[in-house]
Amino acid sequence: MLITSCTPNAIQPSIPNAQSPNARSTGASEINRALGTLALHTGLGTADYQIGPEDLLQITLFNVSAEDKVTPRILTLRVSQQGLLSLPLLGEIKVSGMTASMLERDLKKRYDHYIYSPQVGVMIAEYRQRVSVIGAVLKPGIIDLTAAKTVFDVLAMAGGVTEKAGTQVHIYRQGPNGRESQVIDLLALASNAALITADGANLITMSVQGGDVINVPPAGMFFIDGAVGHPGSYPLGRRYSLTQALAVAGGVNRDLNSSEITIFRRKASGVEPMTVDLDSILANSAIDPKIEEDDMIVVPISSMKYVYQRVFGQLLSWGTSIGAMAGS
Repeated sequence: MLITSCTPNAIQPSIPNAQSPNARSTGASEINRALGTLALHTGLGTADYQIGPEDLLQITLFNVSAEDKVTPRILTLRVSQQGLLSLPLLGEIKVSGMTASMLERDLKKRYDHYIYSPQVGVMIAEYRQRVSVIGAVLKPGIIDLTAAKTVFDVLAMAGGVTEKAGTQVHIYRQGPNGRESQVIDLLALASNAALITADGANLITMSVQGGDVINVPPAGMFFIDGAVGHPGSYPLGRRYSLTQALAVAGGVNRDLNSSEITIFRRKASGVEPMTVDLDSILANSAIDPKIEEDDMIVVPISSMKYVYQRVFGQLLSWGTSIGAMAGS
């Protein structure tokens, strides 16, 4: 009668609908340390910086004759909101999107029509570009570029990523053919620099440009319910295997759990269950599956273990208490 009274409905785990207070992204601190290291040690010159609106340029023209003397002429000019610069003899020219060296070559060609063997020097005296940082960072918002900066410089200026951050950073830029997007794997930076590809290395040293949007999307979530220490929802801030995900949730309650665990995974055709045997995984005789976003992990509570633990355990404790009282 005791066993039949413990119906399956009474011991089935409920679906969690709120994030556990213990939910943490274990990769956030590692990623922030990597960001700080890169911001300190990734040297960046101004060679690749693209001039934009409101930048202040110092242009030096050599071989300019004045009162029978050849002397340099220095002009300090601010780029207009339209990306234009107004220069003597040349009028307005478009400079937005050019690097300093590109502008030097362009001006040399233009002034060659007016000045004998012109020599031109361009220096960016003041950087006035802005970038936007959004997503799971400590201080999202607009950041003024007062010098050439990398993506990691900007993320460090935004306070680093939060514990809700995912493992990627997206860079959106308006290019000549429309919007361009680049992705950097933050987890590769935090765990092993050898995992960085050649394209990724170029992104690390790439300078940001005015108008860039840097987005750190929040991590997806996975859910755990049943015979674990802390059922709830957790951010998928790194690549978890099943056993790692169970550890994040406080581990499996061996006094209550069944060895068979079900992972409910959302697919195009609907939610599909996948059953795995935890004992086989721990014995290295089965693959420890990777957890994906929106996975629901259910660690079933064994009916027999539940009855023994909750019912017979209480009866035994009552018997011990009564015996102690009788002996006294």
